[in-house]
Amino acid sequence: MDKKKNFAEKISSWYNKHGRRSFPWRNTSDPYAILIAEMMLQKTHAVEQVLPVYKEFLRKYPNVQRLSGAEETEIKETICSLGLQNIRSRRFKEVGAKLKSEFNGRVPDEYNALVTLPGVGKYIANAVMCMAFNKKAVMVDANFGRVLGRIFDGKEEYPPSKSGTWKLAKDLISNTDCRHFNLGIIDMGAIICTPKSPKCELCPFDEVCIYSTQTKKAMTAKMPKK
Repeated sequence: MDKKKNFAEKISSWYNKHGRRSFPWRNTSDPYAILIAEMMLQKTHAVEQVLPVYKEFLRKYPNVQRLSGAEETEIKETICSLGLQNIRSRRFKEVGAKLKSEFNGRVPDEYNALVTLPGVGKYIANAVMCMAFNKKAVMVDANFGRVLGRIFDGKEEYPPSKSGTWKLAKDLISNTDCRHFNLGIIDMGAIICTPKSPKCELCPFDEVCIYSTQTKKAMTAKMPKK
């Protein structure tokens, strides 16, 4: 099998069957709701921790106009359980103000515009472009880098900060659905290709994964000879 040629199709197929579809930010194409979710998910270890905060936040601030007019102290109280509330509340307030004053209350659909928003870097900008606007943008996080590193190079991971990781991801995305491609790799890293004790036997790439092959050889070498 040509791993690069078939990777996107396989990962999308896996996501259709096993992906984590219950998260509300995955079931919307509203750019504002997706941007808020991605800002909350940044530097948050447990996704489940975000769920109640996200729902309450959107109830209080359902659009840019409401967010831009909110008091920073009120925002802080709403998101306090996520931690880093001082930084997060300031960024949310600044994002709301900037979207209102410079983008007519809309979340932009271009990378260069998105990264001008406070706290929005490469990953969040790409996530918004893909999830909200269906653009061919890759969402390389730690899970993403680990999956690619193991399958294609046998490494424990590819650092998401390295340009080579992003280049490989762009080469792989092909013509497949960008949402299913990105979320499939992220979920694969969270469910199957975990940092410790990966479930290689459940992975659709087990037979061609360099990391899995190396691990099996190492285990075989350690087995006592009969």
